[in-house]
Amino acid sequence: MTSLLLTAGLLFATAAPAAAHDEIVSSSPEVGSTVSVVPDEISLTFSGEILTDFSAVIIEVVAPDGQNIASGDPVIDGTTVTQPVIPGQVGTYTVRWRVVSSDGHPISNEYQYTAEAVTIPTTTPAPAVTIEDTSEPYPTSTDTLGSPGHGEPSGGGELLPILAVASGVILLGGIVIVVLMVGRERRLRDRAPEAAPADDQQ
Repeated sequence: MTSLLLTAGLLFATAAPAAAHDEIVSSSPEVGSTVSVVPDEISLTFSGEILTDFSAVIIEVVAPDGQNIASGDPVIDGTTVTQPVIPGQVGTYTVRWRVVSSDGHPISNEYQYTAEAVTIPTTTPAPAVTIEDTSEPYPTSTDTLGSPGHGEPSGGGELLPILAVASGVILLGGIVIVVLMVGRERRLRDRAPEAAPADDQQ
């Protein structure tokens, strides 16, 4: 009878640890802690490796306004699960988690932490780039369009060809008149001797 009781006790002692589930051993931020700024990720560490099936791991980070700010899928690395979050407002946050422990049983719980400030990313403006202008400046001039020196004929220049043509016509006309007058005088002189003998015969 005594041997039977000892055997049963040994069986119970060896079965109890096997039936024990994994549990959370640490978190970041810590349970009930107050952090200076809103973190960009939540990290949970368990006593044993959890199943790596992403569908079996659920982590929600509920902001003070009730919005779940968890972003994307959790990352599992051995016994640690990391959940990226979108930084929200100041206040108390609630982390709700559900995982499957190494013995195949799901475990879940929740805890809270408080954030005192929101991290606002600051960007340094890029230095202004000065571009040196190497192009040639456009020539400037106060002369009006069409003035001499710009390749455009002036008003007086337009009359020069006309005056030259007119002078040539006048000169040619004068020469013609002179030639005609000289020819007429010669003809008159030639006719004068012929007319004189005819008058003497009468």
